[in-house]
Formats: sequence, C-alpha cells, structure tokens
Amino acid sequence: MSDEIKETAEVSIMLLTRENWEEKMAAVKESGAQMAAGLLEQGQVEDRQILAPREMPGADPKATQEENSVQLAAAVLDIDWKIEIKREMVEMARDILTAALLVGSLSPSLPTVLAAIIEGRGLVEYSIGEFFLLYGRFEQKHCTSDKETGARMETLVKGDQKLMRRYVERGKTTLQPLPYAVRNILSHVGTNPNRLDKEGNDLRTSIELLRGWVK
Repeated sequence: MSDEIKETAEVSIMLLTRENWEEKMAAVKESGAQMAAGLLEQGQVEDRQILAPREMPGADPKATQEENSVQLAAAVLDIDWKIEIKREMVEMARDILTAALLVGSLSPSLPTVLAAIIEGRGLVEYSIGEFFLLYGRFEQKHCTSDKETGARMETLVKGDQKLMRRYVERGKTTLQPLPYAVRNILSHVGTNPNRLDKEGNDLRTSIELLRGWVK
C-alpha cells in the first residue's frame, strides 16, 4: 500500500509573457551592473554578507552556551550584475532565520544551506542534515569530547591522506580527518577561509565514512 498525499492547497502565481520576463531580467541586470561597477570602482573584489536572525533573545544564565548561541553563516558574493538581487536574497534569508528562531525550528545547518543557495553553489546530493545526524551518532558511540572525536576519526582513517583535509584556523594549517574538517567548516562558516568543494565530494565522502563508522 503506497502512501498518498490527499491534502491539496492553492497558490497564486503570476505568469509573465516571455517578452515581459525578458524586460524584467534586463532591468535587473542593468541595475545590478550599475551597483557592481560602483563597488569595483571602490576596489571591492567580493562582498561578504553575514546570515543571521534580525533578533534573538538575550542570554539565559541557566542555559548552556550552545542554547544561548545561534549558528551564523557567510555568503560570499561575486561583484557582478547579480550582486543587487543577491543582497536582497540575504535580507530575505535573515527574515527566514528570524521566523525559524521564533517557531523553534532554526536548524544549525539552515544558515549554511541558505548561504550556498545565495552564492549559487546549490545543494549537494547528500543533505547536510544527514551529515550532522550521523556525526552526532558517531559522537554518542565513540567519544566524550570534541578533541576525542578528531583523534578517534584520525585512527579510523588509518593514515589515508585522501581522507584527510587541510583546515586553516587563526592562520595555522592542520590536517584533519575529512568528516571532522567538514563538521568544522559547516559549523564555522564565515569565521575562517575554509570551504567545501563545489562538487560535494567532501560532504558525500564524509557521509559514507560516518555511515560505516556508526554501524
């Protein structure tokens, strides 16, 4: 017996003629190109925008540090005709993060996902949510601290350099087990220069490793 979604909903979408759509695109490109030209004249080569809720509650002295904090992310925008509309997307993303925080559904991965969409990197085949789920299970099974997690993973990769990843923090470069580095990259977007590969191989390989380790 297959599951069927029997509920229905309605949504209103305005359909533009091809000519009107092209006119709209032309206006966006012209306005964006003017903004980009101004930024380039000022010597700006990229535009870094922080994705964060517009509002959040003050610290609760009875709560943990994790409960008192909110994950942020940075969207690094190229200076081209898309800059204006992408800045508008950043403002929309901040509204989404604020709303998610209000209803208690602000996932730590949401800012990173939104940043990837705004930058135009898209989403990889495997979900970031699955990665964090598996990572949490790994910690429950094998570790009691973050330092122990890295050491345990380094033992499991058995010196395979293909499963190690360069990670830069405060100007210092280290080699970390791939899943450990991916977790640090996703959890500290915008605070260091580390980035996942655009093809999604870092995340995909990390998920495959974690799946094997938590069995």
